[in-house]
Amino acid sequence: MTGFLTALVPLDAPNDDFQSLFATHPSPMWVYDPDTLRFLIVNNAAVDLYGYSPQQYARMTVLDIRPAQERRRMLNAVYARTDMEKAERWTHLKANGEMLEVLTYGRAVRFDGRDAILAIVQDRTEVNAAHREVTDTRSLLDSIVDNLPVGVFVKDMEADGRYILFNEACGSIVGFNAADVIGQSDRAIFDDKQTAIFREQDAQAFEAVSTISFEETMRRVDGLPRILRTVKRALPAPDGSAPRYLLGISQDVTEERSVETRLAYMAMHDALTGLPNRAYFSEHIQREAAHASAENPIALLYLDVDHFKHINDSKGHAAGDALLCQVAARLTALVRDGDLVARLGGDEFALVLRLTEDGCIERFAERLLSVLSKPFDLDGVNEHVTCSIGIAMAPGHAADDDVLMRHADLALYAAKESGRSTYRFYEAEMRREAERRHMLTVELREALQKNQFELYYQPIVQLDDDGLGGFEALIRWRHPERGLIPPMDFIPVAEETGLIVPIGDWVLREACRTAAAWPQHLKIAVNLSVCQFRHNSLLATVVSALDETGLRPERLEIEITESVFLADVEQSLPLLRALKELGIRIAIDDFGTGYSSFSYLRAFAFDKIKLDRSFVSGIESDPGNLAIVRAVVGIGSGFNATTLAEGIETEEQLQKLRDEGFSEVQGFLLGKPMPRAEAEALIGVGASSLLAAAGR
Repeated sequence: MTGFLTALVPLDAPNDDFQSLFATHPSPMWVYDPDTLRFLIVNNAAVDLYGYSPQQYARMTVLDIRPAQERRRMLNAVYARTDMEKAERWTHLKANGEMLEVLTYGRAVRFDGRDAILAIVQDRTEVNAAHREVTDTRSLLDSIVDNLPVGVFVKDMEADGRYILFNEACGSIVGFNAADVIGQSDRAIFDDKQTAIFREQDAQAFEAVSTISFEETMRRVDGLPRILRTVKRALPAPDGSAPRYLLGISQDVTEERSVETRLAYMAMHDALTGLPNRAYFSEHIQREAAHASAENPIALLYLDVDHFKHINDSKGHAAGDALLCQVAARLTALVRDGDLVARLGGDEFALVLRLTEDGCIERFAERLLSVLSKPFDLDGVNEHVTCSIGIAMAPGHAADDDVLMRHADLALYAAKESGRSTYRFYEAEMRREAERRHMLTVELREALQKNQFELYYQPIVQLDDDGLGGFEALIRWRHPERGLIPPMDFIPVAEETGLIVPIGDWVLREACRTAAAWPQHLKIAVNLSVCQFRHNSLLATVVSALDETGLRPERLEIEITESVFLADVEQSLPLLRALKELGIRIAIDDFGTGYSSFSYLRAFAFDKIKLDRSFVSGIESDPGNLAIVRAVVGIGSGFNATTLAEGIETEEQLQKLRDEGFSEVQGFLLGKPMPRAEAEALIGVGASSLLAAAGR
C-alpha cells in the first residue's frame, strides 16, 4: 500500500511508525473523504476482510462496499454525521459478493490537511478478536483526539467535575496550557460567574437523554471575549450504572458569528443609505400591523422623490446617490424612537409611525414636505426636489399588512397623479380605480389578441394651395360591449403597463399599410409615445413596417412630444437621427405645452412643429395666443421647419393662421377623425370639399 498511504498521524508520532501501525492493525479501518466518499487510506485488515485489492480501493467510494438498499442510508449518515462517535450496525459487501454484518465506528479527523472520517469496522462473527480490536482502536482514537482542531474534554463528575481529558485545542480556546488543566475543576480555572454557567450546563447535560448544545460568550484568561459553541453529553457507564463522566466538544465560533452578524445586517439593510431595506421593512410592518389597534394606530407612508431620474440623467448617478443619502438623513431626523424609516429601492422610501394623537400624521406629512423642499447640496450645487407621499392607516384603512401596503401604494399613485409634491390618504375610490385599471389592462391584452383596434384618419390641409397633404392616424378601440373607445380612455393605462409598445407597433404597421395604397404625394402621420422610444426595438420596427408595406420613408411622419427629451436624451437623439437618415420626417407634437426649455430644437432639426390646440383656441381675441402663434411661425422659419396648427374649429381661426403664414392646419372645422373608407373617399375629391364645407 506504499504510495496509497498518506499522513494521518499525531503531531508527536513518527510518520513511518504510525503508517505501519495503521496498515497492520487487526481491525479493518479506512479513512474517507466525506464530500467525495472516496477511500483515502485502507489498512491491511480491511483488504483481507473484504477481498478488494489496494488498487481497487483507490478507485472506490464507501458506497461501493454497500448493497443498493444501504446506500441512501449511508449518504444520510455521512451528511448528517449520525454514525459518528457511536457503533452502528451495517451490512457490507465483500469483493466476492458475500454479505457481511458489521459494526462501524466513525470519527471526524484531519487527514492530509483536510477534514475526513475515520471508519473502524468490527466483524460480529469474531467477538473475541473484536474486543482486542476495540481496545487498540481506543488507543488510536485517543491519539487522534489529542490532535483534533476542536476542543475535546472529559470531566469526572464524581470528583467535583475535575478534568481527566483536555486536549490542546481546548487549551488554545480558553488560553490555558492543556496539561495544567488536567486534574483541575472549573473553579480553579474560571471566575465564579463562568464556573456557575458551566456547572449549570453540566447539570442540564446529565438530565438530558441525549446530546445537548450550548453557546455563550466567555473571556479567556487574557480577557479576550470569545464565543464558544459546546456540545455536552453524559457518558453511560459500562456496567449500566448511573453516568459518571461528561464528554464535551467545544469550538470557538467568534469569527463565524461575527461574519454571520455582518451578513445578517447586510441582508436587512440598504448598502447605500444604511437604512433598513425592504426585507427588514416587510417583517417590521407585519409585526406593527398585527398589534395596531384603535388605541394604538400606526401610519404607513410610502414616499417617492419626484423626477429622481432627472437627477441621475443630468448630474450622474453619484449625485443621485448623494441625494438619496441626504433624503435618508432628513427622514431619520424627523421620526421618533420606535418609528421606522426604510429604503425600499431606487428613490422609494417607507416610514412606519406610531401615532400618539389625532391629526399628528397630517402635521407630520406637511413637515416632511417642508423639510424635503429645502435645497440639497450636490457637490457644491443646490438642488431642489419634491416628493410624493401615500399614506395608509392601521387599523383604520386595513388591519392586514399586505392590504395596508397596497393601500399606501395606491395613495402614493394618487399623489403622483394629482401633480406630485403632495400627500394623499388612502380612499376606497383609489382601490376601485386600481381595479378598473387592472380590468382595463386585461381587456387591452385581449383587444390586441382579437384585433379590436381600428385606425381613424384626420385630414391635414396645406394652406399654400389648399390641397390635402395627408392624414394623421389615430387609434380607436371598438370594445364588444362599450362600443368605440377614444384613446384618452385607454392610452394612459397602456403606457403604464407597457402595452403601448405592441399597440404602437400595430398602429405603425397598419398606418403604413393603409397609406401605401394612397397617392404618392400624401403623407401619413403616426404618434409615438415615450415608452416606445425607450424600447430598443423601435428602429427595427419602423424599418420592418416600411419594408413590409412598401411605403416610401419620406411619406411617413413620426410625431413625438417634448417629453421624449425628458425621458432619456442620450437614447432619444441618436434614435431620432437614425430615423431621419432613413428619410422619415420627424414632427414635434403639442409644441409649447411640456418641456420648459427649447434647447432640443438646436440639438435636432425637426421637419415639422405642431402648435398645440390650446394656443389656437381664442386666437381671434386673445393677443397672448396670437403672439405665441407668430413666435412659432418665426421658430419654424428659423429652423426651416413646416408649421402646423391643430384644433381649428372656426373660420376666423383658419383665416388668422393663414394670414400669419402657417403651413398646415387640421381640426374639426376641416374634418374630424374618420374611418379608412371615408378618408379614401375624401382623397378622391380633395381638400377643396373640406374648405368648402368650412364656409369657403
